[in-house]
Amino acid sequence: QGIAQGYGDGRFGPDDPITRGQLAAMLYRYAGSPDTAGTLDSFKDASSAGEYAVKALSWAVERGIVNGTGNGVLKPEGQATRAQAAQMITKYMKLNS
Repeated sequence: QGIAQGYGDGRFGPDDPITRGQLAAMLYRYAGSPDTAGTLDSFKDASSAGEYAVKALSWAVERGIVNGTGNGVLKPEGQATRAQAAQMITKYMKLNS
C-alpha cells in the first residue's frame, strides 16, 4: 500500500525503533498524503527532518497530531517513545472518526 517504504537502500528494518518523523510519514501516507499548508518554521530543529518526512511532519503539526518536545524543538529524527506513538495514533484516529 506504500505506507511503509523502508530506508531506500534495500533495507526495511521491521525491528528497528521508529522515529517521530517516520511515524508521521506513515500516518500521512495512510491518510492519503493530503495537501497541507502547515510548516515546521516554528521549530529550531526543523532542518534535521529527513526530506521524506518534511511534508508529513508539516501536516501532522498542522493537525495537532504531533507537537514539539519543548523549547521549540520537534526532534523529528528522535525515537518515538511508546507514549508519543500512542498519542500520535490516538490524535490521528480522533481526527478521522
